[in-house]
Amino acid sequence: MLRKTYKVKGEDVDDFMVMQDYAYQSYTSSMVDAFLFQKGYSKYKLNTQKIGLKKQFEKSVQLKNLMFTQHFFLNLELVNTDIEKQKMSFRSRFFNVENELCAMATLQLYWYNNSHEMIISTPRTVAQNFLGYGYVAP
Repeated sequence: MLRKTYKVKGEDVDDFMVMQDYAYQSYTSSMVDAFLFQKGYSKYKLNTQKIGLKKQFEKSVQLKNLMFTQHFFLNLELVNTDIEKQKMSFRSRFFNVENELCAMATLQLYWYNNSHEMIISTPRTVAQNFLGYGYVAP
């Protein structure tokens, strides 16, 4: 699990100074990239292996508004790696400074072959790095 603190910026909010849906998705996406980078899978390394990523947001639930200039922290956890369904599932939870849950988002990550432009199973070498993060070996 990764945890990082952020501050709601001007480009993240609407006219009422409330953080918008796309901002939750953007923060979640950047945390997934940081998680993969931490595990040794930078964008450059994936490109040299001719592997790409497709991110699909399944659902987002807002329980409490995060407002402009408010500090918050984001917990990202790998929920599941399903080799048969060719996806990895991540859940992000957004908390305000009072440690109140404000929002949750679920992200599905699919791997694809850059040269053939088709979704592939999570490569075994990649999946093995996630054994302690929700991946269950078949």
